[in-house]
Amino acid sequence: MQRRVARIVLNLTVELTASGQTIRAVSQDVTPFGMFIRLGTPLPVGTVVELAIAPQGVRLSTTATVVHALAEPEARLLGRKPGVGVAFRDTARNQADLEFQAELIKLIEINPQVDRVTDELRIVVADPQTRLLERLSTSLGNAGFLVYTATNGMEALGAVLSREPDVVVAERDMPVMDGLRLLEEMGRQPELAAIPVIMMSENATDLVRLQALQLGAVDFLPKPFTALEVILRARRLGRVGRREGERVLLRGAVEQLGLPSLLTMLEQERKTGVLRLTHKEIVAWLSFVDGRLVRVRASDRRDDSRATLMRILDWTAGHFELSAGSAEGVPELDDSVTHLLLEHARVTDEARARS
Repeated sequence: MQRRVARIVLNLTVELTASGQTIRAVSQDVTPFGMFIRLGTPLPVGTVVELAIAPQGVRLSTTATVVHALAEPEARLLGRKPGVGVAFRDTARNQADLEFQAELIKLIEINPQVDRVTDELRIVVADPQTRLLERLSTSLGNAGFLVYTATNGMEALGAVLSREPDVVVAERDMPVMDGLRLLEEMGRQPELAAIPVIMMSENATDLVRLQALQLGAVDFLPKPFTALEVILRARRLGRVGRREGERVLLRGAVEQLGLPSLLTMLEQERKTGVLRLTHKEIVAWLSFVDGRLVRVRASDRRDDSRATLMRILDWTAGHFELSAGSAEGVPELDDSVTHLLLEHARVTDEARARS
């Protein structure tokens, strides 16, 4: 799992020495494990640098590695300054390394210039490829995300349940639980159904993309891709999700629950919102107010609400998504869901008797 704590904004004068050249710069944000340093010309990823600070007039130094480089064009798109993210040495730490980290932790805790960032977008990234996870975790972290990683769908579901992220990026093909099953599990739980999910896969056929979108994914990212592409998509979706008033409350497959059971549940729980159903190429919208079904529309024909509902109740497959929000249009139905279901059963029996 990704070892990462919340970013702490701290402008600290830093000396970087690499390949015999010393550069004076200023940090943008820090953690006990690394920092992002503003540099007009970023150093290449993998560069080993010697870092030095002297906050109390006492020079302290440590060794670090450049793990992320943000050039001017990318920085401009992300609303950040160009620079490099460095990670402090993990193993074989000597006394100088320990003193450097101890001083940094003290500065984080007591420096009056510290501004703790509370509006970070939280993201869960799930993929069985460790190298891809490391690359995305570093890039997203330095772009201002609070990152949690998982190597399979079960780990991802646990991270989503415990972290309540703003967005999830998940590989379609994962062990234990794949990305499609992850979508289904999230859709069954009201507290998770509204979280936007970006599905990624090397297999990006029309059928594969459609399957992911039907199960609730809001975006599909074919592999390979650039880290910047993930950052831009995730930031857009995460921010939209925070502003969105019409949150998704529930989603799933019609064949797993059945339309009669689904409609009865919405009536009993007095739900208000719009239930969107998809079946083959047809989309239907059912508006509820305090559990009452008041209006039904479908994309294929302009029938009235009652006639449209009688057709839709024949669907035994498809997908559904319930969104909170007010119902639009003039109410056209006054009967209870139970009465409407009984009417559909009667119409169905009569049709069978005639055939």
